Amino acid sequence: MGEPNSSENTDSASDAIVGTDVLGRPLTDAEKRRFERVLRKHDYVGARMVALRFAHSLTKNLGRAQDVMGRADLRLVRFGWDPAQTSLVKRLCRLVWSESTNAKNEAATARAAEAMYQREMEVSVGTAEKSVEARAIELEAERALQKATKERAESSLVQLRTRFEAAGDEVNLLWLEWAQKDVVHPADMAQQTGRDVDEFYRAAERRKRHVQALLDAQAEANKANATTGGGGGARKPAGDPKRTPKEKKT
Repeated sequence: MGEPNSSENTDSASDAIVGTDVLGRPLTDAEKRRFERVLRKHDYVGARMVALRFAHSLTKNLGRAQDVMGRADLRLVRFGWDPAQTSLVKRLCRLVWSESTNAKNEAATARAAEAMYQREMEVSVGTAEKSVEARAIELEAERALQKATKERAESSLVQLRTRFEAAGDEVNLLWLEWAQKDVVHPADMAQQTGRDVDEFYRAAERRKRHVQALLDAQAEANKANATTGGGGGARKPAGDPKRTPKEKKT
C-alpha cells in the first residue's frame, strides 16, 4: 500500500523546477522544454485560469488582474516551483496575492506623493478669496507653472532616454516609445513589438533603478541650490576699484 505514495512522491520530486534567480542565468532550451512538459503535466492552463480569477477578485479590474497574473508568471520562472511542496494552482495563487500586494503598495506610494504635491501647491498658491485682479494674476501664474512642469517632464524623459541609450536597454527604449502613445500594458507592448512579455516585466525593474537615480540626482541638485543659491547675500563687485589694470604715469 505504501509503494504508490512513494512512487508519486518520487515523480513530484523529479518535476521540481529550479528558477532562473537560483541558477543565476536564463533557462537553456532543454530546460525550457522540460519546464513546459512539467507545466502541461500539472494542468498549467487550468491552474492559471483559477489564479487569474483570484487576481480579478483582488484587483476588481480585468486589466490590472492580467498585469498581476503576468507578474506572477514571471516570478514562477524566476523562483521555480516544487510540486512535492505545493500544487501548481496554490503556487500561482500565492504569487498572485504577493504581486497584488506589491501593486497596491506601489499605488499607495504614488497616491501619497501626489497628495504631498497637492498640499505643497495649496500652500504656495493659497486658498483665501482673492480679488479679480489677483485671480487673473494667479491664473497666469498657474499657466506658467503648467508650462514649466511640462518642460521639466519633457526634460526628464530626455534624461531617461539618454540613460536607456547609454545602458543599451532596447526594451526600455521601446517601453518609452509606446508609453508616449498611451500603450501601457506589457502584454500590449509585447504584441506591438513582437517581443516576449517577460522582457517588459524585467525591464520595469531596471527602469525603477534609472528613475530612482534621476530622483536622487535632482534631490542633490535641489539641496545644493538651497545651500548655495538661496542665501540672498550681496554679491562681490566684479572688479576691485582700488586696483586698476595700469595707471598712466603723469
